[in-house]
Amino acid sequence: MSARRSLLLVPLFSACELLSSAGGVAAIPVAPTLALDESALVAAPTAREIAAWYCPQIHGDPITRALCQSTIGPVPPQHRMQFHFELRYLIDNPNEIPIPTTEILAALEVFKGREIMELGAVCAVLCNEGDTACTGAPGENSCKADGNEITSFEDVLTKSLPNLLVLTLDAAINGDLDNLAKRLIPAGAKNFEVRVRFSLGVDAMLEILGKTVDQLVDDALSNRPLELEIPYSVRGTIWFDVPIIGRVALGYGAFEDVWRVGVDGIVDAASP
Repeated sequence: MSARRSLLLVPLFSACELLSSAGGVAAIPVAPTLALDESALVAAPTAREIAAWYCPQIHGDPITRALCQSTIGPVPPQHRMQFHFELRYLIDNPNEIPIPTTEILAALEVFKGREIMELGAVCAVLCNEGDTACTGAPGENSCKADGNEITSFEDVLTKSLPNLLVLTLDAAINGDLDNLAKRLIPAGAKNFEVRVRFSLGVDAMLEILGKTVDQLVDDALSNRPLELEIPYSVRGTIWFDVPIIGRVALGYGAFEDVWRVGVDGIVDAASP
């Protein structure tokens, strides 16, 4: 399922100033602007696989456990139970020079508004081209920003369920998308697309799902239509290295939507 937004965020520096120099008058660089355009679930277990995973755990008696497999199907392998999603940003760079992105922070609440709601957060450092030693692991000062309007990693770290949200590095899921490469926003770019993929840690997500799937399992055993809804909220910050100005943080979100998975897989937002 995809969720589209056109939330244009005000940069920390919003107007050009003039700088006198030996060569004449030059514009001081300004911060880019950022919009989170889309949030999309790109891989997930089907509702039937979820029901098949939990049915033997919910029903301990041998007869019902046997019915789980004959009616719903065999328990899927654990790797099939992982969720992956993608955030798509659109960035404008009004400057006459390219601007590199350096860090990204994402904070995701799953089952937003329900008693089982959990928060996951991840901070990743984007790598310079050819830096084989870069792993994306944050340093001591990574994903930190001043001001209440900007989300810092420390704002969400203590509230987060460990390993619920991670940066996706699995090539089988990520394809040719390099999640650690430093994005260079071209000079004068408008709506420059940056896509970043994340995963929900399988162990953490299985623990959360186990608190909400009783009805889904009962529906599967009774051959009723299957669908699981995951309401969520996402927010975060992206950092840029702007010449003269220095390190600039732009926030995005928060906004809420719902991912839906049906018996055959992800249910797209445009589907009835």
